[in-house]
Amino acid sequence: MSQPLAMIGEAILAVIGLNPQGIDEDGAATWAGLPVFDDDMFWQATAGGEKTITLRLACRPHVTGGLDQYEALKRVRDARKPVDFIRMIGSSAEYQGRVGVRRVGRQERKLAPDGRGWSQEFTCELIVMGRNSEGAGF
Repeated sequence: MSQPLAMIGEAILAVIGLNPQGIDEDGAATWAGLPVFDDDMFWQATAGGEKTITLRLACRPHVTGGLDQYEALKRVRDARKPVDFIRMIGSSAEYQGRVGVRRVGRQERKLAPDGRGWSQEFTCELIVMGRNSEGAGF
């Protein structure tokens, strides 16, 4: 096996195999507003909003594999249970928290004679779980 770069539940993302091409993070907070005194707004933070992580992944299945890990991601998604997200940064592993796999998509490019794409690109959308989600803690 090549050098692992991240792990989402049982799915291992690696240099050779299902390879991360980019990671996008998005988050929001909920603020309630109420006009007071001459229509100036009073703002109050009421809750943390949704936090998502979107991974862009790729593999060349004829050369490096990667479809086994794609199937592992789909199993995590279909189980609909939070899993650990661990990411290699430098020479150490960093725990990113508990996540749920919301979406997994695939695009095949340049179909080979056997009908499988030589180049495949994937997106995986993770939703970050909060402190009160099935015992997950940050």
